[in-house]
Amino acid sequence: MARAGRKDRGLLSKKDSTGKPVWYVRLYHEGRERRFGSFSTKTAARDFYEKAKQEQKTGRFFPERYQQGGYAKLEEVLDGYLAAFTGRSKRDEERFKKKWVAIFSGARLNAITPTALESARAHLSEGRTPQTVNRYMGFLRRVLNKAVRDGKVASNPVSRIKMFRELAGKTRFLSPEEEGMLCAKIGAPYAGWVRLAILTGMRQMEQFSLRWEHVDLERGVLTLPTTKAGGVQYVRLNEEAKMLLQGFIPGNKSVWVFPSENPDTHADPRNFYRRVYLPTVKAIGLEGVSWHSLRHTFASRLAMSGSTEGTIATLLRHSGTVLVRRYAHLSLSHLQNEVEKVAAFGRVPGQQTARNEPIADHSEPSEPVGEEEPVEGQSTLISVPTVTETVTGGNQ
Repeated sequence: MARAGRKDRGLLSKKDSTGKPVWYVRLYHEGRERRFGSFSTKTAARDFYEKAKQEQKTGRFFPERYQQGGYAKLEEVLDGYLAAFTGRSKRDEERFKKKWVAIFSGARLNAITPTALESARAHLSEGRTPQTVNRYMGFLRRVLNKAVRDGKVASNPVSRIKMFRELAGKTRFLSPEEEGMLCAKIGAPYAGWVRLAILTGMRQMEQFSLRWEHVDLERGVLTLPTTKAGGVQYVRLNEEAKMLLQGFIPGNKSVWVFPSENPDTHADPRNFYRRVYLPTVKAIGLEGVSWHSLRHTFASRLAMSGSTEGTIATLLRHSGTVLVRRYAHLSLSHLQNEVEKVAAFGRVPGQQTARNEPIADHSEPSEPVGEEEPVEGQSTLISVPTVTETVTGGNQ
């Protein structure tokens, strides 16, 4: 608002090197005077002042966004995010970062708009599945969420981009015959690595980064200090898994259960997958089989053995049962028993079924009694007709 003498609060006017007037804004923030500009017109300076005052009232004024060259560069923000990253998938995060730096080379955060992101996503979609593109977008969303919290940008533009719909694919697991083919072809010692993955359900990095200090063969427990969930988890070992691990001990002088040629490091799972595992899978014609298929095989065999969803989720170390429902259709015997209860619902023990077979009566035998007149107020048992009787109208 204009003040006496046509002076506005917080606005300062100076002349540039050519003698042309330019405008600056003066604000007090957290007890300090800060200046912003220059602005070519007084109107632009006044608009900035009013916007900044409103942001101060709502607690969303961050001076760093407008000073020191304006918004921070995306590459700097990405570097800061990765420097503080402590998750186990840092290699993937580095790959995502490299791609975003290439797409938005030298760009500042204010250049990352929804329109620019739509164009970038179209570029990412070339030769990549929707699931992979979503992983790239999800990474950038996490980075910019942190930038919002740090006051480097007002809002996250990725949140305005709808992710691609991911179609649920077939859960690929190995039959005993396929497992036998794979182990025979891949040979020793790798067949033992494959079998251990099936017996424990461990993820690839969890297995390859396993240290002997985390193996307790007496109690039959593996300790996983770093997991996808972020905390310590435990893996139960059956007798065969314990025997396999014992077989890895002779000649192993490394701290790693699966050492590389350099005993100071563990085997590189990606290198092993590309160099050994994947060529073997292709050689014997196993379609759609990855290393993660071994974890699916572990869960599928639990389901086919009658384990409940809760048990499978616990052994997979999932926090809930949502992700294990993909295996529900494999519990054939359990589900068949459950669905048979629908046909038997409401029938009197011994009543004929639709195939004229009596339903077994598993109740306790009672003393034989003679026919009695119903007692007043006592209901009589009503027989529910079978499906056949309902459709045909009963025996004619």
